[in-house]
Amino acid sequence: MFTATDITTFASFSIKCKPETVDELRATYDAVQEPSYFSKKHWCRVVVDGSIPNKILYEFLETSYRLTVANLPKKIRLELENENDM
Repeated sequence: MFTATDITTFASFSIKCKPETVDELRATYDAVQEPSYFSKKHWCRVVVDGSIPNKILYEFLETSYRLTVANLPKKIRLELENENDM
């Protein structure tokens, strides 16, 4: 899992982060907060309030996805890469 959200509101979503960047992200963006149900060391909650440009939000999601995929077994990573090449 690389992200989580309440699909009825999409008011916020949680993303996986590099532990060394969590504090910096929270200090840089007011909308990046501690998550409610995930590890505060590896996850952030991002409030979708318009204060962070969509480009940055997509970058957050891409980073979260890549961190998650990097921890998958090699066979599954290769399958995902092949699917993305199609």
